[in-house]
Amino acid sequence: MFAFASIIAAPRAAPFAFVTNHTTDSVSVLDVPSRAILTTMAVGTTPAGVAIGRHRRYVYFANTESSNISVFDTRRLEVTATIAAGQRPFGIVADPKRDRIYVADQDGRTVMSIDIDSGKRTSKLIVGTSPTGLAINSKATRLLVTNHGDNNVMLFAIPMQRLLTTIPVGKGPVGVTISADGSLGFVANLHSNDVTVINISLGREIFRIPVGNAPYAIAHDPVLNYLFVTNRDDNTVSILDLKKRRELTQVAVGHGPQGIDFIDSHRQLYVINSLSGSISVIDADSQEIVGLIRTGDGTRAFGRFVLQ
Repeated sequence: MFAFASIIAAPRAAPFAFVTNHTTDSVSVLDVPSRAILTTMAVGTTPAGVAIGRHRRYVYFANTESSNISVFDTRRLEVTATIAAGQRPFGIVADPKRDRIYVADQDGRTVMSIDIDSGKRTSKLIVGTSPTGLAINSKATRLLVTNHGDNNVMLFAIPMQRLLTTIPVGKGPVGVTISADGSLGFVANLHSNDVTVINISLGREIFRIPVGNAPYAIAHDPVLNYLFVTNRDDNTVSILDLKKRRELTQVAVGHGPQGIDFIDSHRQLYVINSLSGSISVIDADSQEIVGLIRTGDGTRAFGRFVLQ
């Protein structure tokens, strides 16, 4: 535990992955360089979404069945608070400029803005059916919300919390992310087996790329300008070239891949295999599997789950 504490507290801490285990109501913390599980801690019931706070002090976990958010303090190395969060919180994202988080309540058809200091809701956005994925740009001026049941994405201006437009996408949108420069949004459409690319300033889809079966979550590599997409029912990750607007290849991973995150400093991707209790590690440049980490049953980690 001392080593864990020392690394977390260091100014240039090595990356850590926070993996939600929805069948055991816990979160596993992994050291990225060693690929070792440092600890596993109890959280709420059926955790899914993960968000890293803007100062790296706190990590937030959305517990879907206990209807709350667990707050993990990276200095004290424990869950220090639990915040009520509607009916069925799932996706979660941290504001990179303000001390707040946004939480998608799937059953409440809302996205809540929560002040992290007080733990109180500051506003509520009315959205569509089964809001699932959330993404915010680096300037903290735009928020994307996938409405899984309505086949669309809502684009909000923040912090004003104003709806700018509703964008039709593919069927059953789930995961969403925004490019580092904030110009493009990427949406994984679970039921139409494709990825929608959105021009955020125009507020509309500009093209769509077919992928594998049941695309679930997306990570963006800004260096190569590639997308990495988990195909839940194919047990693969699709690699997409945005310049060429096509799929380059598919990489076989574990069973039921869901969450995915890109680790900039290592140029690797962590792929969460929910049905095989493991994490596949992909090298972004060679596009090959370079490691497999055993985690246990029911891993999920939806959202940005790597503290970098």
